[in-house]
Amino acid sequence: MSDNSENAPNITDLPKKIQDLESIFEIQSKLIATTKQKLIELQLNEVKSKMKQLDTNNNIESTNTSDFVNNEDIVQLVTELQSQLDSFEDRTLRRTYNSSLNSNTDKIAPLSNKDGDFPDFQIPITIDEFKNLSKEKVIEMGFFYEIILPTKEEIDQVLNSDENKEQNNSKIDIININKNKNISQILSEFSDEQVDEIFDDLARFFGIKLRRVSDGW
Repeated sequence: MSDNSENAPNITDLPKKIQDLESIFEIQSKLIATTKQKLIELQLNEVKSKMKQLDTNNNIESTNTSDFVNNEDIVQLVTELQSQLDSFEDRTLRRTYNSSLNSNTDKIAPLSNKDGDFPDFQIPITIDEFKNLSKEKVIEMGFFYEIILPTKEEIDQVLNSDENKEQNNSKIDIININKNKNISQILSEFSDEQVDEIFDDLARFFGIKLRRVSDGW
């Protein structure tokens, strides 16, 4: 693989790039906060709508209140959204740091995936290790960081499984599709060109200025 360090932006461009990343983070943070507020408003409006439909004189005792959103549900919703925001902020700070790395011996800030989880397998520690990722490691990281998504057939198989219909664990099972991959058995399904594209997407995800096939972003 060729060394693309000659194509890396000049060090004088870094302050502007960091400022651009900070601006993106600020916009996305506001978006998440707004989404959190809208979700709460929708939940409350749903409660009010259902309450209006009740006949307070005759039906209040027979109404199943478990269908309504309560304070505990709202607290849980806000907590989950706040956790996602904190995780996103942490990844943004780490990407900003990684974007400033230039030397092969510079240590990379590790990133969690979109669920806030860190891998339980070894990932590159330095720029040089990232640059020389093997095909197997690129694919393994690609699945973990959801650069490679489950196929429609895999998702349909999960949704249509008898066990899933009984236990209603479709979300967890879909997430586990990528976690349960046997990488060594599927290496042949990926061409070298595909692996290089996945590598570039991983580098973008980490904020690292390394590319194998892309001549730009």
